[in-house]
Amino acid sequence: MTASTFTSLPTVRIALEWYLNPDHLPLLHAQAAARRDGALNIELVVPDDHYDGFAALAEGEVEAVVNEPLHLIEKHEEEVALQSLGTFFHTDGGVLITHAAQAMLKAGGSIRVASPVSNPVTDGLCQNILIGWMRKQSITVKPEQISVYEAGFDHIDNLQKGADAAWLAFANIEGVHAKLLGLPLDLCRTSDGDVPGFSALELIVDRNADATTKNNLQTLVQYLDKSVVALKADANAALELWYSASGETPSDLTHAMVNDTLTRFVAPVKADAARWQPIWDYMRTHGSDVVDAPTFAEIFR
Repeated sequence: MTASTFTSLPTVRIALEWYLNPDHLPLLHAQAAARRDGALNIELVVPDDHYDGFAALAEGEVEAVVNEPLHLIEKHEEEVALQSLGTFFHTDGGVLITHAAQAMLKAGGSIRVASPVSNPVTDGLCQNILIGWMRKQSITVKPEQISVYEAGFDHIDNLQKGADAAWLAFANIEGVHAKLLGLPLDLCRTSDGDVPGFSALELIVDRNADATTKNNLQTLVQYLDKSVVALKADANAALELWYSASGETPSDLTHAMVNDTLTRFVAPVKADAARWQPIWDYMRTHGSDVVDAPTFAEIFR
């Protein structure tokens, strides 16, 4: 099919959580397969801001959102009944922190942490993870020693420009990158700070979507399931797909990122309340503004 014929197909527009990266390979594979089969036109929308997708979903500008489960269970200003269609990617995540910053905290000093977003909920999680991690090393750290500021999505660039740490980092992307560069830092995972993990991507939709949209979304899920299996079965094809979609020049870094990422894809894609119950419990018992129990159950029904 030619590009001009894609628009004649049923369309599902998906707002991403940030810039296109290897985490999105199942979406790219599903996009190509569904278009080839003449079944569905999947459009991927790159946001300006991490939360843009939720506003776009509420306004009917997209049919689905990809974002971390943490943001799925938060309360939103937008009047839209969120529903999970499931997880297609689950990794380790947390704070990339330099050795110098660790020494500063241990000496009672303060550090500045770069993050794609900064608000009381996510800032508090970052602080709690680092405080918990330091506590395991018999070091007492106070929240005011850890200042989070908004600095965009490029964690490695932020670290190289002087940030003491980078929050909301993924092991398969920034963790791999930092290791290959030989940067003097560690990835403090959420679990290292006794915080339940949430570094994953959920496919999120409007529970009150019309029947046609719901049917198209089910087709999308079917293609995602097949795509995860296909990608894991052929790493070379996955690399070729990524290079074609991204326009990147082949490199050892990209090979390492993609190979690591392939191990973290999840299928079948299905709503799973048990997977995210621990982070919801943690958030609601630590003063965060998350959805109530009936809403949580409804999101994953």
